[in-house]
Amino acid sequence: MNAPVCVTCGGSPCTNRTFCYVARKADRMAAQHWPQHNLPPNWDTLSVGALWEALNDLRRWPTPQSTIEAVMHAVRARGVDALQEPPTRERLLQCDGRAKTEINRRIAALKGGASAAA
Repeated sequence: MNAPVCVTCGGSPCTNRTFCYVARKADRMAAQHWPQHNLPPNWDTLSVGALWEALNDLRRWPTPQSTIEAVMHAVRARGVDALQEPPTRERLLQCDGRAKTEINRRIAALKGGASAAA
């Protein structure tokens, strides 16, 4: 009788049970942080290009912290006028509501409590 095939490493028997256990545990944890329904409802009728665009639409994902930090770096370096500069405006267009709220809060703290418009 053959040993069952490991779903992680493909070995029969598993070649490294400790690694495979840790890898499966990490995969389960990562799955909890990803959206459960990641495909658009009409995914099976879309062309490959349209499906790629839908899956890679930046509005589907939270704003990366690096984008928030880039906006804040510009504001600290050049003041709130940096919010009108094309590169910073482009970054702000990519921000979701949570990111804009954080940017506003941080700019207000820099200005000593006055509100800013991001």
